[in-house]
Amino acid sequence: MGAEESTEPGRRGRWRSGLESKQKILDAARARFSADGYEQTTVRAIAADAGVDPSMIHYFFGSKDRLFAAVLNAPGSPREPIATMLADGLDGLGAHIVRRFLQVWDGTDDLEPLMALTRSSVSREESAGMLREFIDKEFAGQIAHRLGGPDAELRAALVSAQLFGLATARYAVRLQPVAQADHEVLVAWLGPIVQSLLTGAAPADAD
Repeated sequence: MGAEESTEPGRRGRWRSGLESKQKILDAARARFSADGYEQTTVRAIAADAGVDPSMIHYFFGSKDRLFAAVLNAPGSPREPIATMLADGLDGLGAHIVRRFLQVWDGTDDLEPLMALTRSSVSREESAGMLREFIDKEFAGQIAHRLGGPDAELRAALVSAQLFGLATARYAVRLQPVAQADHEVLVAWLGPIVQSLLTGAAPADAD
């Protein structure tokens, strides 16, 4: 019993210390992302600002994109899901992207930090820059690389625009009946649109 009493405070102390370090990292990351943008911010710089070793950031968050998502309280980094979907090929990718998008966002308890950034991106260039860099590097950039071709970047950006519009309508504006529509209803409507942007023939006047 005595040994248990002597070790329990130590465990609580380490737990509190871990939470404090994690919060310091989040605070430092928020400030650094705001000052330098997503692309220019490094894990090493955030660690220095937080007064921790870079390995601690990897321990708590895994990677820079996951840390950025945690700063926003966003529904996870898109890097791993989109990489998996792209590896499965382009057939049916439009529906897969829309379905995954809805599953992740609807499974998130608090979207307000991300919605706040989205709203402020309309009027504040630093917010727009962070959001733009994150979307381009972690989502649209991967799609464009997989598609290839002279219009790959435009196609990927148009897919992002479709999803950004869906997020705004469903989660920010709460536009009805989009906000309450069943996942598969939205997939049925939007999946073919996204698929056309990914693999459909370019419009005749696109050149």
